Amino acid sequence: MNDLEAVFEENSFAEGRFRRAYLGTWTNPIVKRGQRCVVKELKEEYTWEASDWKTAELVQQEAQTLADGFNAYSGCKYPIKFARVDVMRVVTKKNQNTTPALGEYVVAEDYIEGTFKKWCNNYGYISDEAQDFAMSLPAFMHWSWYHTDGQMMAADLQGVKKPDGYWLTDPVILSDVDGEYGCTDMGVEGMAMFFMKHKCNQFCKLLPSPTFDDFAGVILPQTLQKCKLAIPSMMGCTAFRSELKFTKPIKNVVLRTFRNIATRI
Repeated sequence: MNDLEAVFEENSFAEGRFRRAYLGTWTNPIVKRGQRCVVKELKEEYTWEASDWKTAELVQQEAQTLADGFNAYSGCKYPIKFARVDVMRVVTKKNQNTTPALGEYVVAEDYIEGTFKKWCNNYGYISDEAQDFAMSLPAFMHWSWYHTDGQMMAADLQGVKKPDGYWLTDPVILSDVDGEYGCTDMGVEGMAMFFMKHKCNQFCKLLPSPTFDDFAGVILPQTLQKCKLAIPSMMGCTAFRSELKFTKPIKNVVLRTFRNIATRI
C-alpha cells in the first residue's frame, strides 16, 4: 500500500462474476486530487488482509510486462496498457450496512473514460470486433503464449480504446501451473479454448500456433464437445476454475503438445 486516498459512492456502478466496482474520486496525492477512480471489492467474501489482493497485483504486473514486450514486437499504433491497481483500506463510511465493509481492503485504479468493451475472455471468447478490427488484442494473447514458451497467456482483455492506445483493466493470466494466478487462471484448458477460436492476423501470423488438428486424438471427443459448447455461454464473462473440464491426463498431454508447438521456431 501507499499514500493514495479516495472517496467512493455507496452503490456499485458495475460488477462482474468476480468483483463489484464503485465510482470514486482521488483525494490524495495532490496531483490526483479530484480525478475519478474506480474502487473494487471481491464479491464473495470480505478481504481483511492487504495480502488478499496479492494475486491481483501480480497479475496486473505480469500482464503489463507482457504488454510492453508485445508493443515493442508488434509496433502497433495502439499500444496496450493495463490500469495500475493499488491496495487500499476502507477507514470511514456513512452507511454501515453497505459493502465494502469498514476495515475491508479494496483495490483502486484510475477511471478509464470512454466506451467499455470486452474483446476476449479467459475461455475462448473472442468478439467479432477483436477478430476483424481490434486484431492486436487476440494477437497479444497469442504472442504472450509464444513468448513464454507456452507457459503463460495474458487473457480477459477488456477496457477502452483511446487515440493513444488500448487502456485495459482486470486482466487474467493463464498458466501451466494449476491456479498459480488465482481462481480465474484457466490454465492450459483456457489456452486451448483460445486457439480453437483464434485466427492469426498480421500481428501474429509468423508465430507458431496450435490448430484444431493438434487437439484431435489428444482431447476426448466428448470433452472437446463440452468445451466448445461452453465457449458461447462464456460470452462477455470471466470463467472460473470450478468450471474446468479437462481431466489431469488430458491436461498433461495438451501441455506437452503446447510446449512442442511453442518452441517450434
